[in-house]
Formats: sequence, C-alpha cells, structure tokens
Amino acid sequence: MLRFLVGASFALFFISCQDYGQLEMKGSLERRLAEVSGLALFEGDTLIYTATDHGNPNIIYGLDTSGNIVRELKISNAPNEDWEDLANDAEGTLYISDTGNNENDREDQFIYIIRNFNELPHDATSATAERLTFTLSDQEDYPPDLKNLNFDIESLIYKNEYLYLFTRNRSRNFDGVTKVYKLPALPGNFEAELIDEYYVCDDLNTCAITGAAISSDGKTIALLTTNKVLLLSNFKEEKFFSGDITTYETGYNSQKEGVAFKNDSTLYLVDERRAQTGGNLYEFSLK
Repeated sequence: MLRFLVGASFALFFISCQDYGQLEMKGSLERRLAEVSGLALFEGDTLIYTATDHGNPNIIYGLDTSGNIVRELKISNAPNEDWEDLANDAEGTLYISDTGNNENDREDQFIYIIRNFNELPHDATSATAERLTFTLSDQEDYPPDLKNLNFDIESLIYKNEYLYLFTRNRSRNFDGVTKVYKLPALPGNFEAELIDEYYVCDDLNTCAITGAAISSDGKTIALLTTNKVLLLSNFKEEKFFSGDITTYETGYNSQKEGVAFKNDSTLYLVDERRAQTGGNLYEFSLK
C-alpha cells in the first residue's frame, strides 16, 4: 500500500508540474471552454471574462483566478457566429468581436457592444447588446484568391473612442503580415479603414496573430501568437508599430486565443484544448 501511495503521489506531482515554459499555469478550464477565445478585465472586478468561438453558446463567462467558471451571462440578441475576441473601455463597456472568418467569405462582420457591463449585478443571467456592422475597406471578393486570405480577424482592442482590429493571415504562401483596421466604437454600419500592416515573421504555425490586449493606460499593446507575445510600446497615436517592439517567447506552443493585462508587468493568457495540449489559464510575466 505504501508503494502505491508513493507512486500515486509522484504521478500527481508530475502532472501538476508540467513544463509550460515561461507560463505559470493558474488552472485548467472546463471542457465547455475547449474553444475559448478572448479575454477582458474590468477595473474593480475580480473576474476574468472570456467567451468561446464558432458554434458555441452566446455566453460571456466570468472566471476566477484559477480558471473556474463562477459567472455566466447570455447575450440574448447576439448570436455567436464566430466570437473571436473581447475588449473593454474605461467606462465599463464590453465589446465582443464576432469576426471569425476562416474562409474570408463573410461580407458583414459584427462587434457587439454591451454598455455598463461592469455595473450589471453578478447574479444577472442575461444582457442585450447594440451591434456594429462593418465591411473591410480593401476586400472586394468573398472569398478572395487563396494567396490573399488576410481578412480573418481574431484580435480587438479599444483606444480613444475607436476599435482596432488585427488580422490573422491565412494566405497560401503565408507572408507573415497582419493588417490593422479602425472603426468608431459605436453601433451602426461602417467600413473598417485599413490603417497599417506589419510583418510578424514567416512561419504560418507560429506567426499568425490570434489575440490582442491594451494596457489600462493605453500605452502598451500585447499581440498574441501560438508561442509568443509581441509587446508594442512608445508608439505614436495609432501607429502601433512605430515604436518599440519586443518579442517574448512563451516557451509553449499551443492554440493561444486570448490575452489581457493583469497589470503592467503580467498578462493573463488562455489557449484552446487540442488533444493533449492547452485548455488552461496562465499568467505570463513580462519582467
């Protein structure tokens, strides 16, 4: 019996100490969050908010710092065609980016806007949203040529009354470029303006942008890929790639889909569950 207990204890120790590189695992996510996508934090709220993408319920989940679901809020008038990211502003508004577009064939994409999200009672089970509908200023064909599949959007931030969207490049002969679009943070119908682009790197598996976040002071942006974080700082206005760009390797390759600033020196990350990888909430230090 003693030998069995020692062996079991060793196995539990081994499982709890999996190698996640520079990531500190905070907790395993429930199976219903297997396709987790996006993170948002509100000042004064202890929860970490997330969602799931294509084909999943239109629910915002509130997680504790161990990744447990402690709150669920259905957005009753916002179908989840393909929710890909969350963003928020200092006034307590939550933005849901329904912009997943793997085939690059969506002619209309949406941002759902829930005002005063941070003031909703924690026992509330549903809310309604306003809708921002948009097209992309440089897309003419639906879908475009296979060499020009750079209209899928999985990353969203809010800054100074505007929303900024970063593409996940799916082009054949991947060239490593992410494009940046700009929208007013208002309900209505708009054309998203292409304002910039940036070459990340040339590996399709590790260089496509899958999430974004901005610090509370608006001075630092984090862009996420499967195995790295690009930190943008000292940029001028909305020229986000004009300043310093620092690349942090996470040390663990998984389908990372959400990032948010816990504070100025620490990020929260989440990844999808894929076979034997992912499905976790992490902290990642920028020091």
